[in-house]
Amino acid sequence: MRTDAGFRSSETTTPTHCLQVRFLPQLVVATNRIIRTSLVCLLVFFSAGVVMTGCSNQPSKPKTYPVTGTVTLNGKPVEGATVTFVPKDPNAGDPKPRAATAITDANGRYAIGTFATGDGAIPGEYLVKVTKYRVPNQQQQAAREDAESEMQAYLQYQQAPQQVKMGPQNELPAKYENEKTSGLFITVQPGDNTFNIDLKP
Repeated sequence: MRTDAGFRSSETTTPTHCLQVRFLPQLVVATNRIIRTSLVCLLVFFSAGVVMTGCSNQPSKPKTYPVTGTVTLNGKPVEGATVTFVPKDPNAGDPKPRAATAITDANGRYAIGTFATGDGAIPGEYLVKVTKYRVPNQQQQAAREDAESEMQAYLQYQQAPQQVKMGPQNELPAKYENEKTSGLFITVQPGDNTFNIDLKP
């Protein structure tokens, strides 16, 4: 009886080393999954750190303040005119002022922009010039809506020989074409600024 019981006991009991061999593949798979997951997490964390570091190294733009106004000629609104703020002293102040531009709308109104359309100007002193160039045979509406075309026309005009300077024509009085002869200036202050420009013949 003892022999039989001992025999049955030996048949139903699984040795420890057999259990280890049986579950070894599952253990290896689970370990590999943990390692892969850890590597992915580390990669994501590292990538996020690089992106954040790159963003933090970018210099911040100086703060700008709104400058709006109306351009008129003999009391009438001037549509499609380019208003340009030129720093009186580019090295003065901290932050240093930068050039800013705007295009007037149908009511002669403008909102100056330095880094983007209408985002304002950096505080400081500026000389101001106002121009309105037209290219022959170019539709006026397209010229009003495309500041880049107007600037290109202006550059072509400046580079052309004197005898062929019959292209873009400034429709405003010549003295306002240059900031040094326009007699226009503004000191941009922190906060909202209004600068109306009344051109004279």
